Amino acid sequence: MTEKRSVNRRKGITAALVLALGLLMAGCGGQTANPGEGGADRNVVSGSSTPQTAQDAMAFLEGSLRPCEGGVEFTLPEGWPGEDWNIQICGRAAMGEGGMSVHLLEKENVEKDWKPGQTYQIECAEGYLELNMSAALDSDDRLEPLSVDLLALALGQPQPERPDAPEAQPMESQPESASEQDMTQRVSAQFPAYQEGRNEFNGEYYDQAPFTASFLLPQGWSLTEPEKSERVFDQGMNTQLLICDSAGNAVGCIGYGLIEPTEPGNEPEEGEYYKLVYSYLHTPSSCFWEDYRVMKKTAAGENAVATVYFGESEPGYATEERTAHGALAYDKELGVYVALRMEEDAPFTADQVETLAQSLTLAAVA
Repeated sequence: MTEKRSVNRRKGITAALVLALGLLMAGCGGQTANPGEGGADRNVVSGSSTPQTAQDAMAFLEGSLRPCEGGVEFTLPEGWPGEDWNIQICGRAAMGEGGMSVHLLEKENVEKDWKPGQTYQIECAEGYLELNMSAALDSDDRLEPLSVDLLALALGQPQPERPDAPEAQPMESQPESASEQDMTQRVSAQFPAYQEGRNEFNGEYYDQAPFTASFLLPQGWSLTEPEKSERVFDQGMNTQLLICDSAGNAVGCIGYGLIEPTEPGNEPEEGEYYKLVYSYLHTPSSCFWEDYRVMKKTAAGENAVATVYFGESEPGYATEERTAHGALAYDKELGVYVALRMEEDAPFTADQVETLAQSLTLAAVA
């Protein structure tokens, strides 16, 4: 990665942040209000204000959604703590000739800090191109998530109708791409996956106590070891395994790394620990990871998605920026992390990589 490209990239990121801050100051942020202070009416859902079942809790939330001045608002039911909810509010805001992604009330969702009985207000500024809300109860995954077009709701427009369920397909019919498949198959990898690449300097990686990384993939996908000639040491993603689609084509890879210990007094600040964990992935090279976004916190770490940037420009030529989806997870107690990187042309959507990242589970081998 050349110094010029790195500087240009930082300028682009800075410009995007300035625009995002301007949009937030103009009224694109999420706000909260105490019940009874202009919030949603607690009686929007008939019956008790404390729902007794998950279905009633979801119905309460859906019934509380309504337009308010400059946007929309919703109220969470009493009796259902923050750790029960998975509420994501995201969309796109105009930026130049394109758009940039926005995520509202993300801190509340990541930290599971949703307040029972609280009314949350979302202001919808003109800069939004789209803004959607997805709400689910983690305590009952049998319920279908609630999906709401917040811009349509703010304007008093009807919600888009859900498409009818597709007709049953013959057993031999296979989807053409991963984007058409459900993430329902859990696969598991054990690391270190092999000993090829070991030398007198990197033994600590290969002597690492075995652990497993399991996660969801589309049906028919699998993990396989690369050819022996390709099993080389990689400090950022060691003993990589290939991710293959249902046709056997390699569309990604997953590997692991060790978490460097910190000296007392030099611990990273809150929210910055991941920079220490993934220091080798952040180092400018032919492939580096940015746009880190937490999907789930665990007792000993967190799961996240990121964007993987490829390629370096040659002298005299403009940089061609190529990107791919990435998913990450670390565990302080195990002292390891895993990094999963899809290929640039892999048939994998942003929603799928988020589902994959949330499903990542690390565990010691008994």
